[in-house]
Amino acid sequence: MSTMTRQVVYVVPDVTEPSGGVHAIYRHAELAGRTGVDAKVWHLAEDFRCWWFSSSAKVISGETVELGPDDLLVVPEVLVMDGFDPAPGVRKVIYNQNHYYTYDNFSGTDYPAWKPAPQVWAGSVMTTNVLKALLPKLKVQLVPNVIDTGLYRFAEERKRKIVLLPRKRPREATVLTSIFKNDKRFAGVEVVALDDVTEQQIADELADASIFIALHRDEGFGLPVAQALAAGCVVVGYPAGGGAEQFTAPGTHAVEDADVLSIVEKTAAVLAQEPSIDERRSYRAWVEEHYSEDSLVEHLRAAITAATRTKAKGGTARHPLTQVVVPDTDPAADQLERSLAFAEEQKAARERAESVATGLEEALGKALAELEESRSREYVVAQELHDLKSEYAELAKAAERLTALDEATTLLAEYARDNDRLNRRLDEEIRQHTHWRTTLQDKIDDLERSTSWRVTAPLRKATGVIKGGRNA
Repeated sequence: MSTMTRQVVYVVPDVTEPSGGVHAIYRHAELAGRTGVDAKVWHLAEDFRCWWFSSSAKVISGETVELGPDDLLVVPEVLVMDGFDPAPGVRKVIYNQNHYYTYDNFSGTDYPAWKPAPQVWAGSVMTTNVLKALLPKLKVQLVPNVIDTGLYRFAEERKRKIVLLPRKRPREATVLTSIFKNDKRFAGVEVVALDDVTEQQIADELADASIFIALHRDEGFGLPVAQALAAGCVVVGYPAGGGAEQFTAPGTHAVEDADVLSIVEKTAAVLAQEPSIDERRSYRAWVEEHYSEDSLVEHLRAAITAATRTKAKGGTARHPLTQVVVPDTDPAADQLERSLAFAEEQKAARERAESVATGLEEALGKALAELEESRSREYVVAQELHDLKSEYAELAKAAERLTALDEATTLLAEYARDNDRLNRRLDEEIRQHTHWRTTLQDKIDDLERSTSWRVTAPLRKATGVIKGGRNA
């Protein structure tokens, strides 16, 4: 293959199952042409094609490609092989879309030990920050993803439909779909699980769906979340690392990892009060603002310019997949076999990781069950405490009433004592008054009997007045 000036060649693994990372590389190559370079993707196997999406990017294949001093080779993080420099003397970049995969095929101490030293492009804010801490000797730049809002279209009419991708958490997806089926709150709600389908099929399902469940794990970015938002879906699920930046968007609801019950409750709440069409449009607008083609082109232009400042002399680049199986001959069948072998190794590694993750999920499930039981006990205790508080309040009120009754009884006793004293005093006064009247009457009677009429006439007159006006 002849050398071309300012080529940017993206190395791509020959994977045979849907991969968002592979599609992201193709999108880079499609848009890099707008920066004035000749961009293309490089597969090992002849006539290899990714079946799950369509692309206008230029595709080359073969074990080697010749690159000049002004050219640039871009290698994904999963193809950084231990002890292997894919292009000595050539400018190189590691395109790292997932910081968790950085050491998948590298176990040395001097990462990546290439000459000249490469720069690093990162696909998300979190991956950028992690790689700056992880690889302090290398220059790391953010080159954000782009979302095809033409493919991920927006429908005015929305269905009561939940979409999820079970690939990274198949067991959890099965549990969720079963819960949705059994819960009466989801009666009439369509649940769609998409696996091994084309990107167009995913876009078609998201276009009129209500909610997307993000079952992510160890994400560098998590493209499906942004794609669902572009389609106007509410997103409920796990940020899973690099997806955190997307969960700042309107319409997103982050849930603690492996907490399926919280996913169910949040999903039920959204369906009970669906967002308006204008709110759904705001989700799409946020994606258009943050992950536009223009944004990627500008970041690519700056990143390519920075990378080409590295001094290089050019040379022969060898596809990293050639290191997976030592070739005996060069036919296309052997190339495809090596590619498929690598894909199988990657799949086996993912399955091992998923097996470990499944064990963790089971442990987490048990822990969550224990937590749920503890919460139930806590609820019972809290209810009992509430009842005791209510009883205490009632007893306090009764005590207040008893105190008031005691005070009233004391006052009544004092009143009775005071009343008795008053009655005794009044009786004494009456007795004395009666005695005085009796004594006076006796004296008058004595006077009437002991004196003559003439002498006592004035006295009788006075006595009559006293007795009620009687005249003598």
